[in-house]
Amino acid sequence: METIIAVAAEASTLPQTLRVSGWRVRVRGLDEPLDELGVHTPDAIVLDLPSPRVASAIEQIRSGPGLEAVPLIALVEASELKELGSHRGLSDFCVRGGVPGELSVRLTRLVKRGLQKHNPNELRCGGLFVDLKSFEATIDGVGLDLAYQEFQLLRFLVSHPAQAFSRDQLLARVWGWDYFGGARTVDIHVRRLRAKLGHPYATWLQTIRHVGYRWSPDAGEGGDHSDEVDDTSSEPAVGPARETGLSRS
Repeated sequence: METIIAVAAEASTLPQTLRVSGWRVRVRGLDEPLDELGVHTPDAIVLDLPSPRVASAIEQIRSGPGLEAVPLIALVEASELKELGSHRGLSDFCVRGGVPGELSVRLTRLVKRGLQKHNPNELRCGGLFVDLKSFEATIDGVGLDLAYQEFQLLRFLVSHPAQAFSRDQLLARVWGWDYFGGARTVDIHVRRLRAKLGHPYATWLQTIRHVGYRWSPDAGEGGDHSDEVDDTSSEPAVGPARETGLSRS
């Protein structure tokens, strides 16, 4: 289900209107910072703000990492239509109290357009950008110094959000069936990857007790991201003799 962020006053009916139409909604208040919305990149943003605050809200949102191309719609009064030309950065608008369901239709069109423009060689998650062609990963434009298997592990998990994988599954899917290392190899690479990702992205690489790991951006900081190894990973770490025979560490 697509996630819509509603930036609105407390008395606004926008969040409920969106939920009734089937959208998953996160609400942002008038006085909350808007340039941080890209931490959990939404599928679209809808503004229901007083006219004098629309321009500054658009500027804040478009300056946020990962928000440059997110569809952005503003609800406006019919008397404010002539002012829309000065609001650069808007993807669309909808007149308050207009045709029922119009906002949902416009959102659906913009979200589908955004999905069609998705580059299959790129993965984005908030400010995290993974380029599958150049084998590079950046956070807010700053490059991450990842080893080959760290990059491959990040690529695999980010491309399968909210899915839990056992260590054996990750060994097979990331390292390959012909890899002779033990399951602790995964734990070691997860630990290194978390250290390089930093806050908050390290918290998104969650440990699922008695299962393995998953990439879960929607969980924020509430998930278990401990480096402690649970009792399902009892194999010893790969020793130096086995590591030196491999070129993909």
